[in-house]
Amino acid sequence: MKDTVLKAEGIAKIYGTKKQMLFKALEDVHLQIGEGEFVGIMGPSGSGKTTLLNILATLDKPTSGRVQMNGVDPNAFSNKELALFRRRELGFVFQDFNLLDTLSIKENIILPLVLDNMPIKEIEARLKDSADILNIGEILDKRTYEVSGGQKQRTAIARAMIHKPSILFADELTGSLDSKAAKDVMESLEHLNVQRGSTIMMVTHDPFAASYCKRIIFIRDGKLFSEIRRGANRQAFFQQILDSLSVLGGNYDEVSPARY
Repeated sequence: MKDTVLKAEGIAKIYGTKKQMLFKALEDVHLQIGEGEFVGIMGPSGSGKTTLLNILATLDKPTSGRVQMNGVDPNAFSNKELALFRRRELGFVFQDFNLLDTLSIKENIILPLVLDNMPIKEIEARLKDSADILNIGEILDKRTYEVSGGQKQRTAIARAMIHKPSILFADELTGSLDSKAAKDVMESLEHLNVQRGSTIMMVTHDPFAASYCKRIIFIRDGKLFSEIRRGANRQAFFQQILDSLSVLGGNYDEVSPARY
C-alpha cells in the first residue's frame, strides 16, 4: 500500500454568511491520493472542481472538513508557515504559465532553489535532470517570448517540480495550447509520473489530457459523482472518459476526439 500524500475528509465550501448562504460550491467531499498517483478531476463548468483544487492546494480554506498533506493539516499553520510549506512541499502549474518575462527559461526554472539558497552544484544537477525529462534543454538560454506555448508550459512544469514537491497541482494546463503542444505537455507529465514517481493532481475539462491520468474523479454540483481507473490501453480509457462525461452531463463538445 502506497503512502497517502493527500487526504480530504468531509470538505464543504459555502459562499455567503451564516445568515444567508449564497452558494454551496462543495459538499461532503472525501478523497485520498497516494504517493505516485496521477489523478484527474473532471466535471461540467461550475461543478466545483477548481474550488476543490484550490482547497486541496491550500490556496483556499474549506468552510468545514479537513485536508491533510503527509499527515499534516496545513490550515493549522500561520500565514508565514503556510507560505514556506507551499514553497517546499507543493508544486503548481496553471493555464497561463506565470513565468517571468525578465528572466531566461533557466532562471525561471531554478528560481525556487535560488530562493532557498541551494548550492549551485545541486541547482545545476536538478536543472539538467528537469530539462532532460521535459525535453527543454535546448531553450534554457532563451527568453519566455522566444519560445512556444508548449515550451512555456513545460518550463512551468520544470519550475514546479525542481524542488521535488510532495504533489504537483495542475489547473487546465493544456487549455491554451494547440493539439501538438498539449500532447507534448501531457507526455512530459506522464514521464514525470512514471519515471520519477511524481504525484500529480490535475483539473481538466479536456478528455484527451485526462486520458494520461491513472484515475479520474468526476464531480457534479459540488459532490463526487463517480470514479474510473485506467488499464493498459490509453485509447480505451479515453473512450471510457467520453462515456462518463456523457452520463455526467455538461458541454464537452468543444473538445474534439480527433486529437487522438
